[in-house]
This record gives sequence, C-alpha cells and structure tokens, in this order.
Amino acid sequence: MSLINDALKRAKDAQQNSPPPRAPAPQLPPAAVAPVEKSGVWMTVPLIIVVCAIAGLFFVWQNRQKTAAREPAAEPKPAAPIPVVSQPKPPVQPVAISTPAPVAPAPKTPVPVPIASAPPLKLQAIFFAPGRSTAIINGKTVRVGNTFRGYRVMAITESSATLASGTETNVMTLDQ
Repeated sequence: MSLINDALKRAKDAQQNSPPPRAPAPQLPPAAVAPVEKSGVWMTVPLIIVVCAIAGLFFVWQNRQKTAAREPAAEPKPAAPIPVVSQPKPPVQPVAISTPAPVAPAPKTPVPVPIASAPPLKLQAIFFAPGRSTAIINGKTVRVGNTFRGYRVMAITESSATLASGTETNVMTLDQ
C-alpha cells in the first residue's frame, strides 16, 4: 500500500510543478467586411419610369372613356333614299261573324295543397355533465335553454331530453 501512496504523491508533485499543456486555439481568419453594393439608385430609376408609364396609360384610358361617353354613337346614314312604291289595295269584302253560345264556367273546387311536414324529432346522443349537458337532436347540438324547431330544451338527463312548446311537452329517450 505504501507503493501506491508513493506513486500518488509523485503524480501530485508532478502536476503541481508543471501545469498541463494547453491545446493551441484554432486560428480564425479576420472578419472580412462585405463590400456595400450601391444598386439602390440603379433600381429606383427604372422603377420610377415604370410607375410613370403605368400612370400615363391609366390617364389616357380614362380620357378615352370620358370622351366615348360624351359623344353619341353615330347613326349610319343610308347611301341613297329607297323609293316607296304604293300598291293599290284590293277592295274590302264583308265577312259574316258568328258568335259562339256562352259556356258556363266550371265550378272551382279548391285543390288541397300537400303540406311538407318536418321529420319527427329524434334524440341521437347525450353528453351528460352536471350543469353543462348537451344533446344531439336530428343532427343539431342543443343545450338546456336552446330553442329547436319551436321547442325549448327544458332538461337533459343521462338518458333523456325534455322539450316544451307552448302547447305540449315532449320527453325523448335514447333508443337502445
């Protein structure tokens, strides 16, 4: 054991006498400054020219529209007048007119109009949570207090929903 202690002391003394060699830091090239391009001036001149050309075309177009609106359309004039030749009319001959006997009108009977009735209400699902339950009736999600097809949703329990209108109350249960 003393051999181990002697080796540890020698290693400790060697570390204290010479610090560990440091690895050389990598040499980085100096930061190069990018040259500044002065293309902003060369780009603005063509841009200004294009904008002025578009504005000029727009004003010319507007002026033509206004001029066309003020001038009425020119009517084509015939090249030469067309001579009108009058033809002698044949003499009118009297024609005998007979009147048909009056026909009694058919009695009008009201035709019944079929009334399209809404499909019956069907409870499809219930999501029950005290105080915030919802139900799906005919594909529409409703809560207590909502109105659906003239019915007001009065209550939703774990297995039923109660709807009320002015004249009737409908308690719907889930089909098993």
